[in-house]
Amino acid sequence: MDEEIKERKKHFDSIFGTDTLHNIDFNNLPLLKQLFEYFEEDIYKPSPKYEELRKKHIEVADLLEQSFTEAQQTLFEKYWEIENEMSVEESQQLFYFRMYNGKRIRKRNQANYKRKSRKLGIPPIPSFSIFYI
Repeated sequence: MDEEIKERKKHFDSIFGTDTLHNIDFNNLPLLKQLFEYFEEDIYKPSPKYEELRKKHIEVADLLEQSFTEAQQTLFEKYWEIENEMSVEESQQLFYFRMYNGKRIRKRNQANYKRKSRKLGIPPIPSFSIFYI
């Protein structure tokens, strides 16, 4: 298992008191990571509020940059890069956590459905059904 994915699952488990590391199979996470990157780069359309905040952010950054010495400018750029990395990490973590929760809910719902369907004599949903996804 990819170390990054393993660490995210451990982190998720520590927050929510779950055991996704051992109970949920995420063999398709490399695909999920690509999906996240595609979403982030190609699909995401900023809201008007985000655009307004972004514009203000740029204006303030421009004012700061005009007042910097060369050393301060370099330090500010480094700060900006780290801030962006933190933002990407936060977005990825939230994305993965949503997927983990979705898997947990799906697993629980499948177990509940199986239990109830046996009780009522209803046949289980075939694995190829669109409701099983």
